[in-house]
Amino acid sequence: MTYHFIGLGGIGMSALARILLQRGSAVKGSDIKSSRILQELEKEGAKVQIGHSAEAIVGTETIVYSTDIKEDNVEWLSAKEKNLPMMHRSDLLDALMKGKKNLLVTGTHGKTTTTALLAAVLMEAGLDPSFVVGGLVRSLNTNGKAGKGEYFVAEADESDGSFLKTPAHAAILTNLDDDHLDYWGSSRVLDLAFQQFIAQTENLFWCCDDPRLCTLKTKGTSYGFSEKADLRITNFRQSKNGIIFNLNQTKDIELSLFGKHNALNGAAVFGLACSLNIPESAIRKAFREFLGTARRLEWKGEKHKVVVYDDYGHHPNEIRATIKALRDHVRERRLVVVFQPHRYTRVRDLFEDFTNCFKDADEVMMTDIYSAGEQPIPGITSATLYAKMREKLGTKVHFFPRTHLESGVASFLKPLDVVLTIGAGDITQAGEPILNLFAARAPKLSVAVLCGGQSAEHPVSLMSAKNIVKALDPSVYDLKLFGITKEGEWRKGFELDAPLAGPKITSEIISELMKCDVCIPVFHGPRGEDGMIAGLLDALQIPYVGCDYRSGSICMHKGWTKQVVVHHNVPIVPFFTQMRSSYNPQELIKKIEENFVYPVWIKPVHLGSSIGVTRAANSEEAIRSAEFAFGYDDEIIVEKEVVGRQIEFSVLGNERVQIALPGEIVNHGDFVAYDKKYGSGAMEIRVPAAITENEKEIGYELAERVYRACGCKGLARVDFFLDTQGYFWFNEINPFPGCTDTSAFPKSWTVSGMAMPQVVDELVALGLNRSLKR
Repeated sequence: MTYHFIGLGGIGMSALARILLQRGSAVKGSDIKSSRILQELEKEGAKVQIGHSAEAIVGTETIVYSTDIKEDNVEWLSAKEKNLPMMHRSDLLDALMKGKKNLLVTGTHGKTTTTALLAAVLMEAGLDPSFVVGGLVRSLNTNGKAGKGEYFVAEADESDGSFLKTPAHAAILTNLDDDHLDYWGSSRVLDLAFQQFIAQTENLFWCCDDPRLCTLKTKGTSYGFSEKADLRITNFRQSKNGIIFNLNQTKDIELSLFGKHNALNGAAVFGLACSLNIPESAIRKAFREFLGTARRLEWKGEKHKVVVYDDYGHHPNEIRATIKALRDHVRERRLVVVFQPHRYTRVRDLFEDFTNCFKDADEVMMTDIYSAGEQPIPGITSATLYAKMREKLGTKVHFFPRTHLESGVASFLKPLDVVLTIGAGDITQAGEPILNLFAARAPKLSVAVLCGGQSAEHPVSLMSAKNIVKALDPSVYDLKLFGITKEGEWRKGFELDAPLAGPKITSEIISELMKCDVCIPVFHGPRGEDGMIAGLLDALQIPYVGCDYRSGSICMHKGWTKQVVVHHNVPIVPFFTQMRSSYNPQELIKKIEENFVYPVWIKPVHLGSSIGVTRAANSEEAIRSAEFAFGYDDEIIVEKEVVGRQIEFSVLGNERVQIALPGEIVNHGDFVAYDKKYGSGAMEIRVPAAITENEKEIGYELAERVYRACGCKGLARVDFFLDTQGYFWFNEINPFPGCTDTSAFPKSWTVSGMAMPQVVDELVALGLNRSLKR
C-alpha cells in the first residue's frame, strides 16, 4: 500500500511515515518548503514534493492528513474528488498500534520529553519498542521507530481530541492547562475530555502537583513533590550535568536534564517503568545517558563566551518552567530570552498569562507573533502584547521585528550572556545567526584588577592577582591593572616599589576605573579585603566582584564573624577579643585562665595568611603572643585550641551559592605558618578532604549558612576545624581567598571541574549580576 502525507514534514507526520517505511510500505508526500526532516525521509525511501499540487495525488494512495490541513487544500480536494481513503494522523497512529501494548503520554506540557525518556528506558532494557515522539530524540536522531517488541510508546495529542481514540495499556498524565481552546471551546469541555481519558486508562501515572488534575479526582498512581504523592520526589538538586532526586526510598536518581519539571517527568517514567518490571539499573542508565529531544532546552552553540539554547515552549507555563530550569543551570549569568509568540488564538486566550512568565529572565527580546497559518484577530497584535508586557515587566522587555531580530539581539549581547530562543515558530532558526553576528562583532568586557594594598598580606595579594590576570582570556577581556603600594598610592600595573610624590590617587586613575565594566579587587587583609575598597567602588558606582563594605568588615573581624554565625546555629570555638588600648598583661592572663585551659591561640583579629598567629602553652607565652599579635593589629582574639583537622570550603555565588569539594590542609597536627602556605615549602592541600559523606553534607550546610549570615557575595572560603569526635567548629571566613599557585580556593574548584579561567569567568559574571540587580 502507498501512503501520501499532506504535510509530510510535520514532526508528528514524519514519525508515522518513518514507521510505515520501516514496515515496508511505500510513502510519499508534500510540504510547503524543504526541511532537514524531509531530506532525511528522502534518504530513508520516501518520495518528497515541495509545494502542494493536485497532480501529486495519483489516485491509488491512502491519504494521511493532520488537523492543520484545511479542506481547501488542493491535494485534499483532489483526493476527495478521486474518492480515496482518508486517514487522520491519529487514525493512522491507532492502526499502527494494533497488536501492541500502547504506552501513552498526554497532558498540556512535557509530553515530548517524557515520551522520549520512556522510549529510551525501554530500549535500554532491550525491549525494542516502537515509538512516535513529537520531537527528534537526539541520541537516535529520529522521532519514530518500528520496533519488534510488544510495546508502542506515543504521545497522545489533546490539541484536537485525538488522544481519546486509543485506550492505553498504561499512560502518563503530566498536567492540565487551558490551551487549544480554539478547538475545545471552553475549559469545562477540556476537563471533560481529560476525565474521559482517565476513565479509559487502566494503569495511569498522574502528577498530583497539578491542582487542576486533583480536582478531576484522578485515579491511578500519583507522583510529585507533594506529601500526598504515591511516588514522592524529595532531596531535589541540580548538578552540572542535570538533576538528582530521590523517589520514595529510591535514592539519588540522576537525570541528564534540567529543572524541577523534568524531575516530575522523570518520576512518572521511573514509576511506569518499574510497573513494567524493568530493572532499576536499566532505568538509571537510560536516565544518565538521555540526551533529550531537539528543541527542548537544546544547547545550540557557544561563541565568544555567549551560549545559545533553544526551546519549543509556547504556552506561558511551559515558558516559565523552561526559563526557571535554565536559570537554575546558568545561575547568575545574564539570561536573555528571545520570545516569539505563537498563534493569534493562543495570545488572545492567554494574553495576561504571557506577562507573568518571564520573571526569571534578565532581558526579554520579543518579536512578531508567528501566525502558524491563522488569520489575524482584531486587537490581538504584536504591538498590543508588547505594550502589555512592557507595562508589567518594565524596561527589561525589548521589541525587534522578525526581519531584524537576529541583528538586534546580537547587537545587545555581551560576553558571558546566555540566550534562550523560545517559541513554536521559526524562532528556532534564529540562534545560529545571532551567534555568528555576535562573534563577528566580538565585543570585549573591560575588566579592572586591583591589588597590593597596605596590609601585611600585600605580597600574597600580588601573587593572587597575577594568577587571576593569567586566567583572563585576552580575546574577551580588555584588562586594566591597578596596584596600591604599601604606602597607599594608586598606580597602573604591578610596579609598586618606588614611592611617588603627589596625590594618593589621581583623577586619571579614577576616570580609567569608571570606564570599566567590572572590577576584581584582589586584596587580602585590612584596608582592602575588609570592605574599604568596596566602599570606594560603591561610591563611584563601579560594579565589582566580592563582598560589599558591610559584609567585608564583618568577615575581616574574626570576633564579629563568630558573633554573627553563632546566631545562625553554627558551632564556634570559645573566644574573646582584646583591644590594644585597654590591654593589661595581668588582666589578659586572668581572663584566659578563667575561661580556658592552655594551650590557646592568639591572633590579630583582622589578618589572614597566619600572620601574627601563635600558640601559647602557658602564661608567659600568652603575653609574648599577645604583644606579637599587637604588632600587626590594634585588636587581638584569644581562642580555645581545638584538636582536629582543618577543612576548608570554597564558595562562589551571590544569591545562588555553589560550593566546591572540601579541601584539607595536610599539616599532621602542625601549625600552618605563613611560609607553609606559599611558595615551594607550602603544605599539601588534599582535595577532596578525606571525610565521610555525612561530614561533607554537614560541612556544606554550615559553610552556606556562614556565607549567607555574613552577607557574602561573589566568593569566599569558609574554614572549619573538624575535631576528633567528628564535630565541625567554625574557624574563620576569607571574603577574598588566596588565588596563588598553592592556595586551596583554585585547587578546590579545579578538582571540582572548574579550572581557573572558568572561575574567573564566573567571578566577572557575578560582578556584572550584582550591577544588574541594582
